[in-house]
Amino acid sequence: MADVTWTHPALPSILDAIPLSFESLIDLGCGRGIIGALCRIYRDPTYLVGLDSHGPSVEFCRSHGFYDECMVQDLRDLPLQFRNNEFEVATCIEVVEHLAREAGERLIGEIERIARVSVITTPNIFSEQPEYDENPDQQHISRWFPRDFRLRGYRVYGVGDMVFAGRTIRYLSRGLAPVTKRVPALSSLLLCVKEGGHA
Repeated sequence: MADVTWTHPALPSILDAIPLSFESLIDLGCGRGIIGALCRIYRDPTYLVGLDSHGPSVEFCRSHGFYDECMVQDLRDLPLQFRNNEFEVATCIEVVEHLAREAGERLIGEIERIARVSVITTPNIFSEQPEYDENPDQQHISRWFPRDFRLRGYRVYGVGDMVFAGRTIRYLSRGLAPVTKRVPALSSLLLCVKEGGHA
């Protein structure tokens, strides 16, 4: 049984960032396969690949058939063994904050290299998170800001609760969602989307 039953609060926004029609997608840090499952339900891809460093998560995804291929891969061990623009879409949902900044930057570069569309989410606040699910890679190590992604050519959206003076304001967040979407610095979660892939 999993220690944590948290589901990403921005799944509809993440799904909206994934094109309606595409052939191939790679999900880096796939965890228990929510992106693969959503794509199976709401999209019609030909080929889905999931990568995760946690063997039990990969086995869970394999047993449920969320991906055509699912493999154990330490996302600090780069470069990935995929060609430039091999995938139409790459997703990396709540992963980069689990890596040191330099390792996260390298991973983002690989995402941009292997896919034409990159979809990345990460918290816009730093919160202590210990390992769980017997997975040491669940610890939060780094913090990312909207400018980190804008400088790389991403469109950045706020998709979480409103943050003011470092504190989350949950009760006002629903009403202020249009503001935090356009001003991601005020949001607890970032959705970053880049199109173009590797030249």
